[in-house]
Amino acid sequence: MPKRVDHQERRREIAEALFRIAAARGLQAVTLRAVAAEAGISMNLVQYYFATKEEMLTFAWRRIVELTGEIAGKGIIEAMATGDERTIVRAYLTGVLPDGERRRMLAAVQIAYFAVDVTRGSQDPDQEPLLPHLIRALTELLRKAQTKGDIPAHLDPSLEADALATMSAGLVTAIMVDTYTTERAAEIVDYRLGQLFTA
Repeated sequence: MPKRVDHQERRREIAEALFRIAAARGLQAVTLRAVAAEAGISMNLVQYYFATKEEMLTFAWRRIVELTGEIAGKGIIEAMATGDERTIVRAYLTGVLPDGERRRMLAAVQIAYFAVDVTRGSQDPDQEPLLPHLIRALTELLRKAQTKGDIPAHLDPSLEADALATMSAGLVTAIMVDTYTTERAAEIVDYRLGQLFTA
C-alpha cells in the first residue's frame, strides 16, 4: 500500500528549509532551487507545492505568524489565568523575545522579511502583519487596567500600547545583534511596566 503523504506537513518542511536559508543569508538567497537543495528534495516537488517563489514566501510568512503565536501563546495563557493585566502584558512583551536557537532563527527570518519590506517601502499585502495584533491586545489590556485604577487615568492606552509594542520590536533586534541578552531585555520590560502600572 503506498504511503500517504501529508501535504500540509510537506509544505511546512519546505518552509523550514526556507527559514534556514533566510536566517543565514536573507530572503535574496531564497529561490525554489535553493530551497529544494536545502530540503533535500527535487525542484519539481517544490514546484508541485509552490508554483512560484512568491507563493512559497507567502506560505512561509504565514507559518512564521503561526509559530510565533504558538511560542508566545503558552506563556500568555498561563498569565491570563492570573487575571492580572500587568502579568498578561508582560507575557505578551517577553513572549516575542528570541530566547534559544529556534526562536533566534525565527526572529532572523522575520527580520529578513522586514528588510525586504523596508527596501520596497511597504509590507507585501499577502503577508499578515504581526504588530497590529500585539498593539490591539495591549490596548485592550491597558484599558482594563486603567479602569481598575492600576494605570493613571491621564494616559492614553492606545499610545502606550504603541510605545510598548515598538519597544518590544526594538528589543528583539537588539538581542539578535547581541546588544542585549534576553535577560536584560526582560529587565527593561519590567522597568517600563513598573513606570506604567503605578497602583
